[in-house]
Amino acid sequence: MNHIEYEKWMLYATDSLDEKTRMHFENHLYSCDHCLELYLQAVEEAESQMPVLSDPSGFTDSIMKGIGSTQEKQPPAKMKPKKNIRKQTLVHYTAAAAMTLVLMSTGIFSQLTTTVSSFENAAYKQDHSVISGWLNKTDSITEKIEDNLREGNKHE
Repeated sequence: MNHIEYEKWMLYATDSLDEKTRMHFENHLYSCDHCLELYLQAVEEAESQMPVLSDPSGFTDSIMKGIGSTQEKQPPAKMKPKKNIRKQTLVHYTAAAAMTLVLMSTGIFSQLTTTVSSFENAAYKQDHSVISGWLNKTDSITEKIEDNLREGNKHE
């Protein structure tokens, strides 16, 4: 197996390689323990070469203040005026009741029940005819078998 040199792992750790080479190195790490150890050493050395923060809490505070100042610059969101929920609910119930009365007065519900029952009757008739046809066929087959048996008994 070809191992990748430590210097190249240093370039990888400092993000100095192109994307294609980075992908090749990452795939190589999955199968090579020796190169994984070299990579970990390179990361540790690259970490030691990075600048150290003199005041980490001060750095965090300055970042948080910067975030706060960017939030203050945004215009306040427009608030929609709240509608009276009870009034809105009452309007919906009234509209539903009115539609129900209109549909009942036109007879749409009674027409709906007759339509449903006609569908049920058609489905029953269709099922009934299929079952009847199947029974008739099995009955005729049974009769043919019995006739053949009778004829066989007569010839013996």
